[in-house]
Amino acid sequence: MSARGGLLDSRAMERRRRVRAAIAAILLMTSVASAQEVTEPALKAAFIYSFMKFTEWPEPLPASDPFVICVLNDPAVAGALERTIKGREFAGRRMNVSIEAPGPKARCNVLYVSKVTASQGSELISALRDSPVLTISDLEWFTGAGGMAQLFYEQGRLRFNIGLAAVKRSKLLMSSKLLVLAKRYE
Repeated sequence: MSARGGLLDSRAMERRRRVRAAIAAILLMTSVASAQEVTEPALKAAFIYSFMKFTEWPEPLPASDPFVICVLNDPAVAGALERTIKGREFAGRRMNVSIEAPGPKARCNVLYVSKVTASQGSELISALRDSPVLTISDLEWFTGAGGMAQLFYEQGRLRFNIGLAAVKRSKLLMSSKLLVLAKRYE
């Protein structure tokens, strides 16, 4: 075996090890959640926080600006997110949860949307198109309409789909560790 072949094999083994570790972390998260009877909003908040950790934004904001997670129409998930992020920072910035819809006053880095009609959701997605805002929802049509991540239940487990074209348009970079765990790409 050549030195180059050995180096490539070790890189491939390291990538596989990292992917297995990411898969184990997500599976552990869902296993612990079911073992401890975690609420649905807390589980969704954990997934949203995990999506954030495995996503890079194109232009970092000044450390004085907060990292804003907007939650639309789901106060239980907003409350769970507030508990999840309490005392933590993201990329060296404090985090805030906002329940305002995105607009001129509410600048969001992440937007979680629930309980909206398809036309309302399409308007939101259209308004944020090409913006570096990670969009997540539990609505079944979300990634097909241009959203980035859609949460759903399958056989009693919370899973997700990724709208890869929307992620690429926004200039966000999702880690392959997250992408390999997606049920489907759209």
